[in-house]
Amino acid sequence: MRDPGNIGIAVILPALLLLLFGYGMSMDVKNVRVAFFSGPISSELTNLESRFALSRYFQTQRVYSTHEAQELLNSHAVDAIVSLQSSAPNTLEGGTTHVQIIINGVNANQATLIRNYLQSIISNWANELSSNGEPLIDLQTRVRFNEANDSHYYLVPGVIVTIMTMIGALLTSLVMAREYERGTLESIFVTPVRSGEILTAKAVTNFLLGMVSLAISLIFAVFVFDIPLRGSLWLLLSVSSLFLVVALGLGLVISTIAKNQFIACQLAIMGTFMPALMLSGFLYDILNMPAAVRVVTYLIPARYYVSLLQTIFLAGNIWSVIVPCCIVLGVFAIAFMTIARLKAPKSLE
Repeated sequence: MRDPGNIGIAVILPALLLLLFGYGMSMDVKNVRVAFFSGPISSELTNLESRFALSRYFQTQRVYSTHEAQELLNSHAVDAIVSLQSSAPNTLEGGTTHVQIIINGVNANQATLIRNYLQSIISNWANELSSNGEPLIDLQTRVRFNEANDSHYYLVPGVIVTIMTMIGALLTSLVMAREYERGTLESIFVTPVRSGEILTAKAVTNFLLGMVSLAISLIFAVFVFDIPLRGSLWLLLSVSSLFLVVALGLGLVISTIAKNQFIACQLAIMGTFMPALMLSGFLYDILNMPAAVRVVTYLIPARYYVSLLQTIFLAGNIWSVIVPCCIVLGVFAIAFMTIARLKAPKSLE
């Protein structure tokens, strides 16, 4: 009882890990957002659309043009498009109906499952309509953003998020705690240097380290793992700098609260690294998580950075995704830096 730190690790840590892994880890594919586009409505097409709507795996949204469907896919508002040719009601009475499935392939494993689910529903629907057992449809499948179906396209940007989180938050969380443990704050406070300037100096150093790590990560991603960079390099550097400021701010907040490196390290791991790994959408799809956990993910800065990296790397400069994420990261940066400045130590007490 005299060591509350060990009590916290023994009691609180298991509960947090069970919640994170129990709710965050899910290999199932649920709540797949599908844009359904077809020609004039008929009873057969309504039957197909209702099969998606009634399935627990899909959330169906009707669109009225292929352009609208493509915009939704580019902005990650939907995960797949089911498109039937405009003459479908007529060809269903005789002949072959052309059906196209377009899938967001950023997550290669998830895209494969989504494709199998969609093909199964469409095939069952076509078999029920076919009277003589002959093929009624010509089903074509395309994968966008990851035509090679390579899991590296999805994993490497997520690893970059983890690296930036570790450099920004974990290392920065130790800086003031290290000064407390070494007893060097006393000599710093007798100088004209103010506490805000101390924090700025610590943050700038780790910011430079973070940008070096980012440069190394980008070199490996593009030239070793052959990840395509379809967006602007300068935009990628800019949003990465913004996220790094957020991570530095969070690390400084932890650093001003904890007065020893052990506690600071534990807080940084549980408050930044684990959420970035489990609740950012890097490893596990956020839509597969329970509603309460999905709400918590909006408070995880790494969620927005994961979306930014995947968009810029694989889709390009999709401003409908980039601008909202950058605004949220900017709010996080201002909030964390303000809290760190207010909590900055002004004395040894």
